[in-house]
Amino acid sequence: MKLRFRKAIVLGGSKGIGKEICNSIKSLCKNLVKCSRKEIDTSNLESVNNFLKIHQTTDILILNSGGPPPIQFKNIRSEDWYKYFNQLFLGYCKILQKIRISKGGYIFYISSSIIKEPSENLIISSAFRLAFSSVLKSLSLNYSNKQISIINIAPGPFRTNRVKELIKNLRNFERTLPTKKIGNPKEVGNFVKYIIKNRIKYISGSTVYFDGNLLKSFI
Repeated sequence: MKLRFRKAIVLGGSKGIGKEICNSIKSLCKNLVKCSRKEIDTSNLESVNNFLKIHQTTDILILNSGGPPPIQFKNIRSEDWYKYFNQLFLGYCKILQKIRISKGGYIFYISSSIIKEPSENLIISSAFRLAFSSVLKSLSLNYSNKQISIINIAPGPFRTNRVKELIKNLRNFERTLPTKKIGNPKEVGNFVKYIIKNRIKYISGSTVYFDGNLLKSFI
């Protein structure tokens, strides 16, 4: 297959959905920068700044990271707010400010379906993921003028380590889902590959809820 893109950066590319995205798109780009927390920890602004000294341009940018553990609102400490503000909002904003996306490129943000239906146990994640989704939507018109597509992928429950940490009994949980099974991260990887490989551009500025019909809201 002819290489179409010079470079792709995938944050959180060592496991879960990020790893499957890497596996899916590696044939589409010459240089795949597969980042673990060792390469960039978005909760640590020094780590973010060091990463940005090395990487200033890319054709494809995948913004992806885990999130906070479930914490009841009354038990959230100031340190928790600051840490995850950096990890899920400010770190991403600095990356968008400093990394230049090539004309005709792509930005994928792996957020969460909780931006549509917030969870009481995941208030920090809901707040900061929704806030960054708003930033991306606000910037999408400017990016579209440069033929750069932005797609916000909002997964529901997928078979990842993070979901296993949040849900104690996956088998019982699966029985409550409309599809009666939890999502496979490969599906997200295949979706991203399809968009890039086929140069799909008219979907820019949109949020795709990847949740197996779990959300009940109509709009």
